[in-house]
Amino acid sequence: MSDDFYTMVDSGDPAPDNEHITGVREERDEGEQTTTQAPKAMYAARIAVYDDMLSTPRVIVIDPQDVRTYLEETTNTVYQCMKEQGGHISLMVIREIVENFIHAHFAEPIISILDGGDTIRFADQGPGIDDKERAFDFGVTSANSNMKRYIRGTGAGFPMVQEYLENAGGAVSIEDNMGSGTVVTVSLDPKRVQEIERAGGRGAAVRPETEQPTYPLPGAFAQQPMATQQMPPLGYGQQFPQQYQQGYQQPYQQMPQQQYNPWAQQMPPQPYQQWPQSFQQQMPPMQSSQQPAAQMMYPNAANQYAQPQPDVFVSDRGNAALGYLAQNQACGATDLARAFGNSAPTWSRTLNDLAQAGLVIKHGQKYHLTELGAARVRAQS
Repeated sequence: MSDDFYTMVDSGDPAPDNEHITGVREERDEGEQTTTQAPKAMYAARIAVYDDMLSTPRVIVIDPQDVRTYLEETTNTVYQCMKEQGGHISLMVIREIVENFIHAHFAEPIISILDGGDTIRFADQGPGIDDKERAFDFGVTSANSNMKRYIRGTGAGFPMVQEYLENAGGAVSIEDNMGSGTVVTVSLDPKRVQEIERAGGRGAAVRPETEQPTYPLPGAFAQQPMATQQMPPLGYGQQFPQQYQQGYQQPYQQMPQQQYNPWAQQMPPQPYQQWPQSFQQQMPPMQSSQQPAAQMMYPNAANQYAQPQPDVFVSDRGNAALGYLAQNQACGATDLARAFGNSAPTWSRTLNDLAQAGLVIKHGQKYHLTELGAARVRAQS
């Protein structure tokens, strides 16, 4: 059965002779004699199945045996346990990663099944992987001729795992084990996917690749010069020194002296702190403490956010993402992939385009609507 499971690899057995044709057994050199015992894996594989996170796992042990049978039994047992827990990970994903234990010389493999079967973690204590990022490139492999007797060895394993998980809305990470070895985690669970994405900060190779948080300014902000130096000091509207009265004309400074104060010629000079009471009551109050900081730095910020810009092009996928954000407050590429289909990288590019247009903003791993984005959603509803 193991020969049927790994039909794509060379069995390593000597080629048959022509005895069935000639009736004479051919003599073979000593080096060509078939071996009676195939190479064996040296360590048992342990499969830990977590029914919940409040109890110890059930452990299933795969005893050392010949390599091909060992790979087959380990793969099938993991897949069966994953399905029993209600998981949805493909058999291909499990098989490709189990086969990679051969690169670790099967050194203490441990496989953990978590999150109702939707997360599987493969760990070993082998030599590890130096360049983890290149492991996701097609054709990159360290398999030698002896390993290729049991696996394909074409460098297609991790790239195929990456493609499957991205299309399914999941994630995969490769990181170092404690001491030595490698830990590979694959998951379709949304919370675990977020944990995997954060693993990139500690040196893990993660797919899909996570983006750094960006905080783009709307186009209106980028085009308008800052006017803080031209604006009068907010909160002190009742006191303007003489030099400010001459350089910055305020509406309430244009006071007709003849109409309101006919005896202006007879009044003694008043210092600028002491305006006539009648004038102080006519000046509009200014409440700077209640004004947003954006309005202090950008005078037209409120108007720009209040009215959606008609020249911003948003695709149908972008409009779907804006509608989802309006209903759910925050989301990531994985959330949109689960809700609307397509791959997480596709939605990641869509969210990045919306962020560049100033319609959404990213905080941590989640995107949120800006005032401009909310105004656009309201205008289209």
